[in-house]
Amino acid sequence: MTNTPNKPSTPIPYSHRLATTQDINAITPLMVAFAKERATADPSITIKPNYDFEKYVSSQLEKSNSNCWLLEYKDPENPSSKTIVGFFFIYLYDEQPPANLPEYLREKQEQENPFIPRRVGSVLGLYVNQKHRTSQGIKLLIDAGIKYAETMKITDIDVLISAEQTGLHSFLERLGFTKAAIQYTRHYDIPPGIELPDIHPPYPEIAEVPLPEPSAIALRDPSNNELVYNSQGKPVFLIPLRDENGNLLLSSSKTPIYPLPLRDPQTNEWVFNHQGELVTCPLLRDEKGEIFEHQNIVQFLPPAYQIVNGSISLKKDTLGKYVFCDVERDQGGNMIKSPDGLPIFKQPR
Repeated sequence: MTNTPNKPSTPIPYSHRLATTQDINAITPLMVAFAKERATADPSITIKPNYDFEKYVSSQLEKSNSNCWLLEYKDPENPSSKTIVGFFFIYLYDEQPPANLPEYLREKQEQENPFIPRRVGSVLGLYVNQKHRTSQGIKLLIDAGIKYAETMKITDIDVLISAEQTGLHSFLERLGFTKAAIQYTRHYDIPPGIELPDIHPPYPEIAEVPLPEPSAIALRDPSNNELVYNSQGKPVFLIPLRDENGNLLLSSSKTPIYPLPLRDPQTNEWVFNHQGELVTCPLLRDEKGEIFEHQNIVQFLPPAYQIVNGSISLKKDTLGKYVFCDVERDQGGNMIKSPDGLPIFKQPR
């Protein structure tokens, strides 16, 4: 978090917007300044030598549940020019285990967590350039994050700031935040070169397997992390999708798009066709044929289901191929979406 905001003597024009990967170069120096201020306020934190902050900013922007709002300053003498002077990163996560988590892992997580799960908006960083630290600008960023968290039905927003930033404490309290805890730290300097006892948690051993190409990912059973094999006894891999010319399909964040494997609704196992090939969901494309994304996440067509003898199962056509739901469209061929911007799918007749 930044230091105490100072009240401007005259109104200064600010605006805010959501960051994109095109803003990485502008955000990076602000992130460096933020890290240095945080390390100065907390002696237990030390910045890694030669750390690649540009790569760190890029990875944060590419996370599906991570959002960054930028504060832009418009110089009254040059209204057409805007300068990025601050950022506000917030990451969303759900403490409730996902619905497709294996039962034994769900029971383990329930046992290890005595508190009712929350839906959390965690503030990863708030920083505004020193000469632009006005209540007006900082509130603009915080309000944008709060509004987004509210639309995502977040139960709590967690903010960690240093004890010395008393002015910011008061500022947050005026915005409706309450002091939830006080953290004490005691730092120990460990001499370099000494042998350290291992305090890592045990990790399952992962079998090495030759990859068909460097970008391939071996498919594994989430319940035991073991490799998945097809009917021919060969390991299954997820290969980045390509177009008809062999070029990689990329998301808006310029990352390869991997196929989404289909699961059986009764067994939760991966689905293979009669030829032993992994069945994957088709990409969703908009009315222009472009790959459709929602909140920077590539969307796929969901499978169609049917009820057989009282049990839900995947639907197949007369040729035995799995059927997927198409998106609802209006008379002009445009996709129909929910108020949250999600496409609305229809069950095939």
